[in-house]
Parts: sequence; C-alpha cells; structure tokens
Amino acid sequence: MAFPNYQSNALPPGLLLGEINTGVQSGVAGNVVPCQLDPTGRLLVTEEHTKPTFRYCAVTQTFYSTAAAVLLEIIGSATKTIRVKKILLWGQCATKFFAELTLGRATAASAGTPAALTAGKMDLNDAAASATVNIYTGAAASGTGFAAFDARIMGIAPPAASMIAQPVIWDFCINNDKPLILRGTGDVIEIFNNTLTLGAGTFGCMVETEEDNS
Repeated sequence: MAFPNYQSNALPPGLLLGEINTGVQSGVAGNVVPCQLDPTGRLLVTEEHTKPTFRYCAVTQTFYSTAAAVLLEIIGSATKTIRVKKILLWGQCATKFFAELTLGRATAASAGTPAALTAGKMDLNDAAASATVNIYTGAAASGTGFAAFDARIMGIAPPAASMIAQPVIWDFCINNDKPLILRGTGDVIEIFNNTLTLGAGTFGCMVETEEDNS
C-alpha cells in the first residue's frame, strides 16, 4: 500500500498548525476553524456545553395542603425539546414534620391557581426560554393520566423550631442519569403533595432546564 510522501517537516494538507481539519480544503476563506490553546500552548478542552440553560425559582409560596394537590408543574415547549436537569423543593409548616411527594407525568393540572415562574438565563446571550414552570398555591388536581415514577418524603421544620428543613432533590445530572425529557406542550411533569393537614406553611423550589432542537 502506497502512502503519501510528505516532507519530514510538513503536515498533511488540511492539518495546518493551529487549525482543525474540517473535512474541507484548508486555507480557503470560511473553511478553517482555529484551535483554541491555553497559555502553555496545549489544546484547550472544556466540557461546558452550549445548550441554552435556565433556572426557575420561588420562595415563601403558600403550601396548599387541605387537599392532595399539585405543587409544581413543568410544561414542555411547542418549539424546543426540554431537558429537566434538577428539581429542588423545600418547605416549612406549622404541624406535621414531613410531606409525601410523588413525581410523575400527566397532562396539565386541572383547576387550581397556577403562577408561572420567570426563567433566569445561565448565559445572557441565550434566546428566551420556551418551557413553562408553574407553582400552585390553590387546589389543583393532577392532570389526566398522572403516572408517578418517583416518590420522596420531604422533611419540614416548623418555623418556630430550631430545626433545619430537609429539601427534596431530584438530580438528573449525576451517575450518567438521563434527564427528564419533555417533547411538546402536552408533555408535563408534576410534583404532587399527598400529605394533608400540614397547617399554615410555605414552600420554595428551584428547577433547572436545558433546551435544544433535538
């Protein structure tokens, strides 16, 4: 098998120093992609991705608990694929010291009093978020076809006690987990509170999402 006879001090065409071979003729305007080097001259490698990433949060929201009800829902987008990376939920109430929560898929919640949270951009250059994250401060029955796939007990500290509330954390960024993926506005994730008579209480939350065109 014959091999090209390159000069000892030359690189193959398309592999010019400080450039990446993009599969097209190097040296032609628009076809050369410069490498990025660190201060020592080594190729700079980063695991930071370029997907638009957002966080939604709320604090001191009314913890509705006189009936089993939806606390939080994440609704997919009509234009993007939504990946839910992390959900945090915490609360404080006057009586019981725990809440039983289920995480599942359904259609959007029925009735209730939704309040949409504002998305915070991780990069101000990203486009606007297209998912919807609602909290519920009034009775909201779970959406049609609710199917739970995770359940947690959330520890709650009474406001007057010298105790620290134990938040519930759903983290889909560890152990090579697959994030929760929402495709379309009919694809909805809900967190449902099953514990009643919590007394006067409040809750807070944080939701992190990514969006792309996959």
